[in-house]
Amino acid sequence: MSSDDRLSQSLTDALRRVPGVVDVFDAHPPVESTVRGVAAELDLAESTGLVHIDRSEGLLVVTAHVATDLDEPTPETLARAADAIRSRVTSGADGETLVSVTAHLVDAPGPASPV
Repeated sequence: MSSDDRLSQSLTDALRRVPGVVDVFDAHPPVESTVRGVAAELDLAESTGLVHIDRSEGLLVVTAHVATDLDEPTPETLARAADAIRSRVTSGADGETLVSVTAHLVDAPGPASPV
């Protein structure tokens, strides 16, 4: 497992502990996400985190997608999530770091409607 995969796992775990974050979604590009999922199911690779890490020419880009609690203001939750990521990656990263955290609306299951 690469150091970026370990970092992704660590960041995924950290995001799950951020107040107001109720879930973390896979932020990898769709094809990469599918390949990782299949490999993990076939036990060909260890499970990796859901946070996407991209390094290129002195730039570290960290992308995360989260679901937020509707009882908490989403912008504040996203700020806390970005801070949680930033506190873990800037300490050892060379060059610039760009953190992107987006919220995805997830409709909570409600009571069944009568037919």
